[in-house]
Amino acid sequence: METGCLEIIINRETSTLVKAMRIVAIVLTVCFCLLFFFTMNFLLLIPAIACGVGFYFAWLESAVDYEYDYVDKELRVAKIQQKQRRKELAVYDLTKMEILAPADSYQLDSFKNKELKVIDYSSGREEDKADRYVLILSDNTKLILDIVGDYGKELLDILRIYSPRKVFRK
Repeated sequence: METGCLEIIINRETSTLVKAMRIVAIVLTVCFCLLFFFTMNFLLLIPAIACGVGFYFAWLESAVDYEYDYVDKELRVAKIQQKQRRKELAVYDLTKMEILAPADSYQLDSFKNKELKVIDYSSGREEDKADRYVLILSDNTKLILDIVGDYGKELLDILRIYSPRKVFRK
């Protein structure tokens, strides 16, 4: 069966901490620049530049999308910042999958007391909780994913064909 490549893009909600950091960094940058122009003290350029760099990185983190790619029994996760920069985060081998189930499913009860490394690739929004799935791999990694839309259903169907006893749906 040929599946090719499936792609799902999830928009992550911007946290209030990132919003606050962005505002504080731009205010401090402007303040240090104004102080520099009034006093002509070149030492004030160092914190102005540092705050400007901090603003840039806070700006990059303010609009983040996660991209899930399913290719040849692998789940590739990428982070897209400001719709411009794409960074490959990880590649997960789905042959090592122990279970894929909805986040509120009873099938995950046996994994609640296990020490798992949790990686959250979800949107973080409460209204998307209905489409939130948990993928647990054999190397004690717990991935939290939002599997939405027609491509999400297709991805679940394909995974269920390859490992029917490990994939659960709502």
